[in-house]
Amino acid sequence: MPFSPESIAARNAKRPPRAPAPPAQPVDLKKRAKRPGPAPSGKGRTAGAGDTRQLVFDAAAVLFSRSGFDSVGVDDIARAAGVNKAMIYYHFKDKLALYREVVRDMLVVVGGNVGEIAASAEPPARKIERFIEMLAEMRQDRPWFPPLMMREMAAGAPHLDNATLAHIRGVFQGFNAILDAGVKTGEFRVVHPVMAYLSIMGPLMMNAVRERAAAAPGRGQIPIFAPLDRDALVAHMQHTALSMLAKDRTR
Repeated sequence: MPFSPESIAARNAKRPPRAPAPPAQPVDLKKRAKRPGPAPSGKGRTAGAGDTRQLVFDAAAVLFSRSGFDSVGVDDIARAAGVNKAMIYYHFKDKLALYREVVRDMLVVVGGNVGEIAASAEPPARKIERFIEMLAEMRQDRPWFPPLMMREMAAGAPHLDNATLAHIRGVFQGFNAILDAGVKTGEFRVVHPVMAYLSIMGPLMMNAVRERAAAAPGRGQIPIFAPLDRDALVAHMQHTALSMLAKDRTR
C-alpha cells in the first residue's frame, strides 16, 4: 500500500493513546528495572550477586551519562550503588569493561528489536513506523543512553572497542534490510542508508538531550525547552521518515 500522511493518521487514530511521558527526573537506582544480561554464573556465586551487579550497572549508567567516562571514578560508582568497591571488580574487569557493558546492553537490545521488526511480515512502511516507536520506547526505558552515546561519539568513540562497535553494525543492518524491502516493493525510493538512518536517529537523540537540558531549573520559559508530547513526536518522526523515503514524494 503506498504511503500517505493520511494512512499514518488513520492507523494512529486506531491505537489506544499512551500515557504522557513524565518530566525528566533523576534516576532512583533502587527502583530501576533489571536490564543487563544474566547475572554472572560460577561456583560460589549467590543470588545476591546478580542484585549487586544490577546496582553497579545502574549506578554506572547514570553517572557515565551525566559526567562522561573520564570524570567518573570507581569510588563514585561504588558510592552511588551503595556497594563495596571490591564488588565492582568482582563483576567487571575494570571501569572500562563496565562502561562498555553499559553501551552494549542498549545496542544488543535495540539490535534484537530491529532484527525482529525487519523479519516480520508487515509492509516496509509499517516497519519504519515500528522502528521509530521502538526507539522512543527504548529512550524512555534507558534515559541515560542518548547523552552517554552522543558524548562518546562526539569524542571519536575512544572508549569503545571493535566488539562493542560491532553491535552498532547489527542495528544498522536491520534498518538497512527494512529499506531494501521497501525499495523492492516500490514503496521507497533508493536512498543512502546512512543518510536515512541519521535522518531518523539524529532528531530522536537530539530531543533526548534537549529534554535533559530542559529539566534544569529556570529553563521552562525558554521556547526550545518546551515540553513535547511523546506520541506527537513519534507521529511527526513517522511522517517525516516516510515522506523522506516515499518513492513518489513531491518536492
